[in-house]
Amino acid sequence: MPEAAASACLPADCWQQIFGTRRPLAVEIGPGRGEFLLASARREPGWSFFAIEHSASRALRIADQLVRQHVDNARVLSGDAACLVELFPPASVTAFYVLFPDPWWKRRHWKRRLWTPRFAAALDRALAVNGTVELITDVAAYFASALFQLNATPGLEVVTVGHPATLQTSFARKAARRGTPIYRSVHRKRA
Repeated sequence: MPEAAASACLPADCWQQIFGTRRPLAVEIGPGRGEFLLASARREPGWSFFAIEHSASRALRIADQLVRQHVDNARVLSGDAACLVELFPPASVTAFYVLFPDPWWKRRHWKRRLWTPRFAAALDRALAVNGTVELITDVAAYFASALFQLNATPGLEVVTVGHPATLQTSFARKAARRGTPIYRSVHRKRA
């Protein structure tokens, strides 16, 4: 990571400032409609959940759902995840979830794809020891490319590669209706 980015990190206690408490932190990148974020936050009240959504309108809808459903252990922010993750304090995240990221199908849009060596390095830097990165997608070529980036990151080790048992999101349901395979990997920060 460039020195400028490393020196511009958020303060080490930023998550405590945001959530008002010290708990394990899970970050979802690209929450879409917020289904996974809301379900996870309700299921795990002892965790803090932070989501980064590229679409400002989707982030506002998710934030409204969090308020209406009285979910106080989750926050959502609109922004560029690749940039924001670089600002996270080192070893501050227990789990990253990247579920059905936009594959940016057109060749001219590939520069917008999330999975780059720089992004994988930023995830590695932000992860606490034994923290995990879970990737799920229904695009085989995109999965192979992301898996290559994760496997090439020295601080991460593969835990599992396969298909998720169950996942209840609109993207997972669409893939199931189409009969499209869903691919999953989990990588862990090395001790």
